[in-house]
Amino acid sequence: MKNNLLAFALILGSLLVNGSKAQTAAADNKPSQSITFHSIPKGPAVYGVFQGRTPGREIVAQLQLPATANDDKLKWSLTLYRHPHTLHPTTYSLSVVGAGDIVQQEGSAYRQKLYEGKWTIITGMPSNPAAQVYRLELGRPAAYFYLLKGDENVLFMVDENKKYRVGNEFFSYTLNRVELVPGNK
Repeated sequence: MKNNLLAFALILGSLLVNGSKAQTAAADNKPSQSITFHSIPKGPAVYGVFQGRTPGREIVAQLQLPATANDDKLKWSLTLYRHPHTLHPTTYSLSVVGAGDIVQQEGSAYRQKLYEGKWTIITGMPSNPAAQVYRLELGRPAAYFYLLKGDENVLFMVDENKKYRVGNEFFSYTLNRVELVPGNK
């Protein structure tokens, strides 16, 4: 116990002495490329494409999705659209792989849920009244999915009360902006 406290004190002291600061946006912070075999949405109506892998159990329960016993991770792909002239949010397309309906493909099967609907930007969450939160309508009355805007390239999934979700040692609740590039078929 003493060794753990001593190690913690040394690390904390080192951070304070060396002027450690929170991570900041870098000039070279660019979206990574993601290969796709589907058509690539383009034009001024596309606000962005965001992808990520997250833990599954909590979100599967919230979204009321059918899942397998192995629903420990989900793969997300979200495309946000906006009005090309006013730039106001319009619609979204969301694919969640790892839960949802069974899809048969080339002798195997997987689970996937597709959502399409409207999205809006709202302001505020319990920990930050000025935060920008993207609210996706899920197609059921009063059913929404919330994403906190970290910056132009990062969205954090928050729960239905707009509180942070905590990931695990393998996955976080983060979606990152990507640049889709065509794959070779």
